[in-house]
Amino acid sequence: MRVKGTFIYTLKTGENALILLAENKSEQEKLYHYLAVDAYRFKKEIAEEEPRIELISAGYRNEKGEILWSEEYIPVPKWYDLN
Repeated sequence: MRVKGTFIYTLKTGENALILLAENKSEQEKLYHYLAVDAYRFKKEIAEEEPRIELISAGYRNEKGEILWSEEYIPVPKWYDLN
């Protein structure tokens, strides 16, 4: 599983989501599962280093160059909740 890029997407609610881009759809699904289940340390580092990021998700770039991602966002813990 390799991350091929990232971008920050602002939702209509004003929350910022960090989208990690995988190589393809199947890798995107694996990455999303990893972020949802196992990535506590990564989410903790995001919370501490980038407190303006409230959510994360995974996506990929399709054959047309369009970026698609899961809109089922994964919450990032607030940095102050970690203390």
